[in-house]
Amino acid sequence: MPAAPKPAAPAPPRERWFQPRRSGFRWEQEGLDHLQGLMPRTEPCRAWATFQFTAASGRINECDVLIAVPGGVYLLELKGHPGRVVNHGDTWQFHGDDRVRTLRNPLHLTDLKANELKGQLEQAARTLGMDPRQVPFIKPAVFLHDRGLVSGPDEFQRTSVYGRNDGASGLPKVWDDLLGRPPERESWRITPVIGQRLEQLMQRIGISHSTAHLRFGDDWKLQPRALDAGPGWEDRLAVRDDGLVQESGRVRIYLAGQAASAEQRAKVDRAARREYQVLQGINHRGIVQAAQIREHQGGPAILFRDREGDLRLDAYLDAYGGRLTPAVRLDLVRQLAEAVRYAHHRSLYHRALAARSVYVSAREDGSEPVLRIADEA
Repeated sequence: MPAAPKPAAPAPPRERWFQPRRSGFRWEQEGLDHLQGLMPRTEPCRAWATFQFTAASGRINECDVLIAVPGGVYLLELKGHPGRVVNHGDTWQFHGDDRVRTLRNPLHLTDLKANELKGQLEQAARTLGMDPRQVPFIKPAVFLHDRGLVSGPDEFQRTSVYGRNDGASGLPKVWDDLLGRPPERESWRITPVIGQRLEQLMQRIGISHSTAHLRFGDDWKLQPRALDAGPGWEDRLAVRDDGLVQESGRVRIYLAGQAASAEQRAKVDRAARREYQVLQGINHRGIVQAAQIREHQGGPAILFRDREGDLRLDAYLDAYGGRLTPAVRLDLVRQLAEAVRYAHHRSLYHRALAARSVYVSAREDGSEPVLRIADEA
């Protein structure tokens, strides 16, 4: 009598959390671990952590985590700063034990990444013969995941901002109030079929974990998070440490776009070189110095002399304007007028002088501000 067949070994559980390697930042990995522990191992749930993709604009976007749950698809930006967070307009300040950290509300840049990611997924759908209209909307959100965070932003700045599910920050909880909620409409539900299709499209667009785009020349390293971005450009903090000298700067990358013609790319290159050339020989503390121009993966890029803690003038005034004395305010106006006069005497004119084109170096408490005009033409 033939022996009964042995039962087949159970299939290994399907991978649903895609993260080839753990984050190099302990604080970031703690936030990712919190999310992974909350996410069910069932359809349609999937997540992609610490990946990057190149948008049609040529921008290389770093993403913390994209997660698909029944209620929708979300792109989350993680921030692990400790202490108490308050806001002045859309400028946030994290008051920790050791320092005050100032940054702009990251929701704007996360929304930009979400829109560019959706565009790439739609293009991948066309390539695979799928209907691009079936690519789900990607909703941006910010996850402040420090365990001891105390939240103080106003109701406007709390929009799409969430805290830990086990925390007491005062923010809505990332799972109970966002990822675990049902869809607003049943027609928007992420089904197993949509989840599987999303996985196929993510493979198609070629997400990666390379760090080649975080180099500028041989010595400078760019920070993964962009400082600011707009149509056709982005700014990143750059640092150099050769063991003897430590310095920082701001690199502006001029984006030509993936589908740009040779003529369009040449136009972008000429604009970058013109920006660099007109600043040569300019030596005034009120005008940002252009130190180098090099080719970057995203396009031509210029290194400007800046400090790591510098703020745009509008962000500086949001954070510290209320405590500036009349004398300091008058000095800021004088600094700006002197820089403009110096530039005009050398036939250098600004194309759109505004608060976002002026940077401020100051002490950590906002005192002793020094203005510098950027983006000359």
